[in-house]
Amino acid sequence: MVLKGDMDRFKRFEKNNIEKVLKDNFSKLMPTFYEMESLFLSGVYKRYGDLEGGNIVIYFARDLHLEILRKRESDLNFDLSLDMFWQNHKDIRQGKKKIILVSKETGLPKETTRRKIISLIKKKHLKKEEKNRLFWEPASEHKETYLKIIGEQINSLSKFILEQTKLLQSTVPLTKIEKEIKKNYSFYWYHYLTVQLQYIKFWQGKLNDLEMLLIGLQTIIQTVNYLNRKTENGHLISLKPQKNIDLKEANISATSVSEVTGIPRATCIRKLDKFVKMKVLEKDLVSKRYFLKLNQATLNPMLDGEWLKQKISILSEFSSVIMKGLFR
Repeated sequence: MVLKGDMDRFKRFEKNNIEKVLKDNFSKLMPTFYEMESLFLSGVYKRYGDLEGGNIVIYFARDLHLEILRKRESDLNFDLSLDMFWQNHKDIRQGKKKIILVSKETGLPKETTRRKIISLIKKKHLKKEEKNRLFWEPASEHKETYLKIIGEQINSLSKFILEQTKLLQSTVPLTKIEKEIKKNYSFYWYHYLTVQLQYIKFWQGKLNDLEMLLIGLQTIIQTVNYLNRKTENGHLISLKPQKNIDLKEANISATSVSEVTGIPRATCIRKLDKFVKMKVLEKDLVSKRYFLKLNQATLNPMLDGEWLKQKISILSEFSSVIMKGLFR
């Protein structure tokens, strides 16, 4: 029997309600979100040296977690935990994937996808077997490194979820969130990688350059943290330029961006300057540091308008799944 209190609580975790919470508390939540994304994408770049290729690996990794998750269809007690992942992934036979499907899911052009897959196979990030069966299988010698990276990502994701539970008046200890994600790892990681694919594909369509996404995130983190200190109600979406807000104070250097992301400094400078030409960033000609640009009417498009609405829609659906899992 489902009690009324349980029904009310689950209504609180519906996508529409979480979407409203995200909109109304944007500046409170986005620091942890952008930190989570920066950690995830920087890790992908450092492991594969290429975000486009890394995005393809994410697609194959998500497929692996889905196949593990499907074991629950025949065995409700099947162990989806992080502790069992290494054994589980060895017992899974992943299906064939056509390049056109990978291209569609990642938002990359078909020929780019083909070229990246060939490179990933040569570097042993993907495996290829009989009848062109492609799949991702983390190597045993990388187990400790993999578990360390996943542990950091689970901690980062848990912090983002924790901030939302506070706003939904359903606060859960951080350690409990981490424990639940690790206990049902393949379930949560399938959804986590799904939202990453959606988010990256969205920005691939907007920028056609995933390195610019990772670089742009660093300037956004500086800006959101600064605005968080300058605004009281957290309603960043409706915020208009004010006298006490000078984004020149929320600046970052190309060197700092390079250190965080792993992208070479010369590349960071070139792509930060491209953002300047797009009128998304401004550059202080004396300090050579970069900051987000506000116009006279509204916030920078990196934080407002269609781009923000799409991000919030993607995030709220994901958070709804996570919350329902945590409070089931």
